[in-house]
Amino acid sequence: MRYICLFFLLGYFNFLSAQTVPIDQDFCLRINQLKGDFDPNYSFTARPLIQKDSSKSIVTILPVRINTKFNSHSPFGWNDAGMIMAKGLQTMVSAGVYAKWGPLSVQLQPEFYYAANSPYPTTVGYGFNTGKSFQKTYLGQSAIKLNLGPIAVGVSSQNNWWGPGQFSSIMMSNNAPGFNHITINSNKPIKTAIGHFEFQLIMGRLNEDTSRAFENNYMRPLNPRNEGRYFNGIVASYQPKWLPGFFLGVTRSEHLYLFDQSKKTGFFSKYFPVLQASSPVDNANLSTIRSDGAFSVFTRLLLPKHHSEFYVEYGYKDFKQNLRDLSVNTSHSAAFILGFNKLIPKANFDWLITGEITQMAQSTSSILRDAGNFYEHWFVKQGYTHHNQILGAGSGYGNNVQTLQLKRIKKQDFFGIKLQRIQQDPRLLRKPDNSFTLRTIHWNDISIGFLGSKQFNQWRINAEIQFVNRKNYGWQTGNAFNLFTQINGQYFFKRK
Repeated sequence: MRYICLFFLLGYFNFLSAQTVPIDQDFCLRINQLKGDFDPNYSFTARPLIQKDSSKSIVTILPVRINTKFNSHSPFGWNDAGMIMAKGLQTMVSAGVYAKWGPLSVQLQPEFYYAANSPYPTTVGYGFNTGKSFQKTYLGQSAIKLNLGPIAVGVSSQNNWWGPGQFSSIMMSNNAPGFNHITINSNKPIKTAIGHFEFQLIMGRLNEDTSRAFENNYMRPLNPRNEGRYFNGIVASYQPKWLPGFFLGVTRSEHLYLFDQSKKTGFFSKYFPVLQASSPVDNANLSTIRSDGAFSVFTRLLLPKHHSEFYVEYGYKDFKQNLRDLSVNTSHSAAFILGFNKLIPKANFDWLITGEITQMAQSTSSILRDAGNFYEHWFVKQGYTHHNQILGAGSGYGNNVQTLQLKRIKKQDFFGIKLQRIQQDPRLLRKPDNSFTLRTIHWNDISIGFLGSKQFNQWRINAEIQFVNRKNYGWQTGNAFNLFTQINGQYFFKRK
């Protein structure tokens, strides 16, 4: 079982110099790391991963990707880039080329999306039907980069994933379509006298789609300023030389309307606010220049000898005023993710047990001191979204998720079962007088799912089906059933 994902490694990681490994396809590399068969210095907290650089020039065709998603009753599913929260059938088609000349690499991989966007049941507190289908073409996983040893500088529209989470990320995931940005990032773990470092610093623009509902408004429309937003974010991870397998890191983001950004003075204040000291006054919306900021800290413990890993990420959407503010109400505006992987090698196959808890709902103390849900903001009305989709944990607005998954892995193929519980924003209900109360009707999704991956000649097929019981759907008494299916296919061209 040493080469658990041999086809993937040959297809995506061994023959292309400095090409990125897509976020939704690096699963086998993480499992190989648990087995001790992949570089243990990668933290898997600044993704996508990038293959080692070489001096060779190369031009090649990237795999063709065809992804489909279906919901029988109502919107469900996340971490699917440009796919939207909708009922009915959706399809994504992607193809592209990769080229490298010396230190310059070019990857063109646009994505086309189509969704039937069928009408679904709505309630007073949830849902909105546009009455029309959705189609959109994005630049997708495209990038032009100058690779300078362990560091790359370039422009990109690729999705990024920050933090150690597997099903969710507080700060950055592939739940929304990738946005255009400038990136400065490490190509690999950078070795120093005190340990290994990885990082990514990005500057980009976030937009909205005025024809669609917002994920951070219970799938209902908003009427914000129809203006682009400047985004600046960073992730950095450190593995101490004296503690192999232990990773410690931080993420931080700031975004604000372009009009407000233009009023800032000073180069770093205007373009790199995440590299400056935090401003709790700005973030509390008391200044004339209003920005939306958040940060998180994380740690990951990798134990290859025990084929295990444990991780946790803890974040705040409001910067603390001082130590007293931190100590008196630690849970104010907080969110966290914790999880594990345990691989059990057998003679002819492996078992993989995965668990993760995502807590995005406010604590009960928010009745007295409301912070708003993690991905909303009082003045930047779009909140932490791009094209109306949450950039971080995509399970839903203020949701808590518990996931347990078991996989049987043989070579590059697997079959598994997934159990999941989703608490849909269980805490607060905003009343007409703008006051708050605890919800009396709780909407919980309980799902059981089956997933698998199989190689058929040049095709790699991944499939998942979930049977979802939506108890008190839309925070109204009564149950609903949703059938969720997802089939993703990749065609790898033969190399001569």
